[in-house]
Amino acid sequence: MMRGLRRARGGLKANDWVLNISTLLYVFSLLGVVPYLSRYAVSLGAGSFEVSLIGPSYAVTAIGLRLLVGRLIDMGYASTLMFLGGVLNALALTVLAVTSSVPMILASRLIQGVSVALFIPASLYSASVGEPSEAQKRILWRSTMWGLGSAVGPAVAGFILSIYSWALMFTVAAVIALASGFMGFSFKSPRFEGGGDRGGVATLPFTLASLTLFMYVVGYQSLNIFLPSLHEVESLPKYYTAYFFTSLALFNLGSRLALSLTGSFNPSKMALAGLTLSLAGFTTTALDPLSSKSIAYAALVGAGLGLLFPSLQVISLLGVPERRRGSASSIYTVMFDVGSLIGPPLIITISGDYKGALAASTAFIALAFIPLTAIELHRKHKT
Repeated sequence: MMRGLRRARGGLKANDWVLNISTLLYVFSLLGVVPYLSRYAVSLGAGSFEVSLIGPSYAVTAIGLRLLVGRLIDMGYASTLMFLGGVLNALALTVLAVTSSVPMILASRLIQGVSVALFIPASLYSASVGEPSEAQKRILWRSTMWGLGSAVGPAVAGFILSIYSWALMFTVAAVIALASGFMGFSFKSPRFEGGGDRGGVATLPFTLASLTLFMYVVGYQSLNIFLPSLHEVESLPKYYTAYFFTSLALFNLGSRLALSLTGSFNPSKMALAGLTLSLAGFTTTALDPLSSKSIAYAALVGAGLGLLFPSLQVISLLGVPERRRGSASSIYTVMFDVGSLIGPPLIITISGDYKGALAASTAFIALAFIPLTAIELHRKHKT
């Protein structure tokens, strides 16, 4: 089996696949239940502003830990941090499984914030070290595992919820989260002993890619929260939510897999193509949110997301000195946290209702073209 993993497409080693599988299990457990949390909160009597806090509440705890986590990663503790992240995610999901109140949903999200702050930058950093072409390959394959977890997780969680119960859905996710932690602990994390590259993380591509990520996440997290909430308010069957996010996740996975199988590509141009597809999907969803055609709209969002996020990771991390990529991974991912924290409450305050929130989300996706276009102009100027 180990030799088979070594011969896997892309020339990845067995240790790389340990990282990939750990990431897959973590994303499966984390994102599998997220599309249903706002519906769960609405079913428990939450109002629109309370619902808007479900997504960003994790970021309250995640943001404060990022710089410390980045330093620990640079010191060689990535595998330990992945283990702790998996265990804490399992704890948060267990809280959801045994309680049924809106305050406890928010409490579980605070625990998940600590988990996310530990696991995700450690996983991203672990894929980014080494010779640039090999690191790009690992980043893309890790991204594909992320897409696979995003696709399979909501589908399995939605099936369990439709047939059984909220408690069982959260319990299964907790077991998988625990497995991700133990898998991450077995990853052989690189450890640097002095010397190495000099320089900081604040390169122009890193800064612009991080800003693009922030703007996109404001819109994307709002879509994740307010579209399911609109489904619940309009009394649509639960499978509407499951179908939308499963379609999004499958096309997200397809785009990421296509990039992983590509020999080479221009990251900034690919990111622009991805953002264009996503904008088309957001726009059509906002105009026609309750239609059965929303599955096709979700496909556009997912296909664009699958091109955009891996490209931004390559742009941001590979332009930073290797010894600083732990800190860079933490700073880059904190932009996701900040977008998640600010986005949904801001969007619902601006819009006032769930339908208006979808339109406001689309506007933020459009704004992301500004820094992303600047990345491409910077690349052309250098060449």
